[in-house]
Order: sequence, then structure tokens, then C-alpha cells
Amino acid sequence: MQAAPSATQPPEPESHKDDSDGIFGPIRLGPLVGVGLPGVLTFGGILKLTRFFGAGINVGIIPTAQISFYGDATLAYQEYDVYGHIFPFGGGFFLGAGVGYMHAQGSLAETWDLSAFQIPPGLLPPGYMLPASLEYTSGGSVRAMVLTPQIGYLHTFGSGFSVGFDIGAQIPIAPSEISVESSVKPQELAQLPEFQQTEQAVRDTLEKVGATPLPTINFRIGWLL
Repeated sequence: MQAAPSATQPPEPESHKDDSDGIFGPIRLGPLVGVGLPGVLTFGGILKLTRFFGAGINVGIIPTAQISFYGDATLAYQEYDVYGHIFPFGGGFFLGAGVGYMHAQGSLAETWDLSAFQIPPGLLPPGYMLPASLEYTSGGSVRAMVLTPQIGYLHTFGSGFSVGFDIGAQIPIAPSEISVESSVKPQELAQLPEFQQTEQAVRDTLEKVGATPLPTINFRIGWLL
């Protein structure tokens, strides 16, 4: 005679899931910080509603730097998104995507020797004495909506300490909004072709930032309650 099957199912191996629930049971939330690319520093938070689904916010920034890939202008970069993660096996491995906005500011300052300039008659105010050299500064910003698909791993230990990494891509999905302004005194000098080259260099840099898909990679640590 065969023995009747047990009424209880064997517990799921611990290796298939994170170490334990948090103080709110299967719902876990907390901050995450990290380093990576294109955002050198990232910070935000995640809310895991179950072992299989999480969502959160993320902010990435690049301190002011000149990146030759984009052009001559110096850039400062920020990216903001909300994301969702699916943990298909109830463990650390996840698939996800984020959507948000990237915002970059660009600037370029150049000092020009005005002795070789051909100044059209009547361009400058009466009595204005043209200096030997002049600094011309152009600055602007670009803003674009981006989609960020991701694949990664985030493991939470029983204490709440969490560590993970992810890779993906940041893809512009809407036309970029670009604005550029220049600063020179007297303002009439901005009409000179030499100075317009500086403004165009800033615009070209921002256009490339707003239209170029970028690979992303991040290493993160955090603490989930």
C-alpha cells in the first residue's frame, strides 16, 4: 500500500530568494546609491511590493566636465527617471525599464584677439574703444525624454543590506529641447562670424547629447527595511 502524499509542500530553497522578509513582511523599501555611467553618481530609492515586482526613482549626475566625444563645450549632466523591475524567479535577477528626462548644460568660453577682426562700420556704439582681446562665452541646455531598459541583479541580505549591478541603454525617445545664449559686451559683437562659431560649437555639443543613445552600467548599494 502506498503512503498518502504529504499535505504540506516542502519549503522553497533559500537560494531561490532573498534572505528574508523585512519589517513590513514581503514589502521592502529603502535608499540605493551607486556609481556608474553615464551618471557618475546615482541615488534614489526602491519599493519592492512582492518578491517579484519592484519600482522606484533614480537620479544620475555628472559633475562639470569636458567630454570630447560630444564636442568642445563643457557639460554638466543630470538624469531623472522612474522605473519598474520584474524579478521573474523571486530572487535577485531582474528585468526592467525606466522612463524620465535627461538635462545637460553646456558652456564654452574663448578669448579672442580682436586686432585681426574686421569690424563693420557702424556696428559698435559711438565712442566705444575696442579692447585688444575679448572673452566670448556661450552657454545653453538640452532636455530630452529617455527610455532606459535594464537587466541586472539586486540581492538583499537578512539585515537589509543590499548590493547589485545593472546594465542597459539610455535611449532618447522624444525630440530634444535646446536653448543657447551668448554673453559679450557690447552685444553687437555677437553678430561677428567668429563669435557665432563659438555659439554653434555649444549647439552642436548639446544636439549630440540629446540625440545619442548611451550604454549604462551601475553598481549600487543600499538598505531595504
